[in-house]
Amino acid sequence: MYGVIDDKPLRFRNEVYHPYHFSCTTCGVELNSDAREVRSRAGYAANELNELYCLRCHDKMGIPICGACRRPIEERVVTALGKHWHVEHFVCAKCERPFLGHRHYEKKGLAYCETHYHQLFGNLCYVCNQVIAGDVFTALNKAWCVHHFACAFCDQKMNQKTKFFEFDLRPACKKCYDKFPTELKKRLRRMHDFTSKRAPTTTTASS
Repeated sequence: MYGVIDDKPLRFRNEVYHPYHFSCTTCGVELNSDAREVRSRAGYAANELNELYCLRCHDKMGIPICGACRRPIEERVVTALGKHWHVEHFVCAKCERPFLGHRHYEKKGLAYCETHYHQLFGNLCYVCNQVIAGDVFTALNKAWCVHHFACAFCDQKMNQKTKFFEFDLRPACKKCYDKFPTELKKRLRRMHDFTSKRAPTTTTASS
């Protein structure tokens, strides 16, 4: 016979129970709905030897709790926003897609993918990774703080009037570009000419 669970149930091995039917594996105290299910060492192979612990004993074990589902994280852990997360539970606050190792951007305690961060909060500097509050320098399909735009090779600061060349989507000043091997410069010019022909209406900062 099954009894109705009037209060918060205890979830254990994908089933629900009255919490008072179980005791903590470590201290023996009667459990409540805050109990934590932890896979025992043998359970990693059999997946059937999970054990229950009271919240106090579980915290002593040092097992991180997911900031989304509030369940223990027994495998890979993502640490961000001052919390721990299951990989699949660390998602963009806007589109709710998991980052799965891709870069995220933080704002007011929430994480966003690059696309929605830009849509919601504006340009992000490629160098300092901060929202650009003042003038924006746009080049190579990226945004930069005016004082952060510099040669990727010698770190010389550049501005809108400085001639620079594109190399692997990064800016190179003329001095560094001149040091490139002749064959490399020829290949870069061919790539630039090819790109310009395919997109004649697009202006590039490397011309």
